[in-house]
Amino acid sequence: MSRKKRERGLYAGIFAFALSAFVLSLLMNLAFERLYEAIPPYFGVPLFLLVIALGIASDAVGLAATRAREESLLSMASRRVPGAREAVWFVRNAPRVSSVFSDLAGDVAATMAGALAVALVYRVGQYIPYIDWAVATSVAVGIASMLSVGGKALFKPVTLKYAESIILILGRIRQRIIRERKG
Repeated sequence: MSRKKRERGLYAGIFAFALSAFVLSLLMNLAFERLYEAIPPYFGVPLFLLVIALGIASDAVGLAATRAREESLLSMASRRVPGAREAVWFVRNAPRVSSVFSDLAGDVAATMAGALAVALVYRVGQYIPYIDWAVATSVAVGIASMLSVGGKALFKPVTLKYAESIILILGRIRQRIIRERKG
């Protein structure tokens, strides 16, 4: 394959990935906005925290995929540890796995957390007589960023230490999904 064709393929893949992030963000934001309108504010905070936790977990998976050692997982697979063979797939495809989990899912979750924070301010702000909306929404987005970035930083050493275990859990999940599709 010529260099120009490879470059076009690379750019097409990057564009498709970016477009996927746009579509995923759009659909998730629309779904969360509709959900947020239907639920009371006291359910909004746990939902907000759940989205942040999903972003942190996604980032951890992406990092673990790049850090996990294939040799360790192959050793487990030779001893027939459940999910180890499937976990090898995540390590062998680490750049793709990292992009999907860290870049796509993690970043979309962080964006959604900011949107949910703003929506929460507007829901709660209805009950406060005098509120500076610009300050309140800015503080809410700042809190979302602080929790997302802080959570990722807090769990990074854990992720690096237990990368193979995290990927093995993914391997077990993948094994179960494959088994269910077959039968």
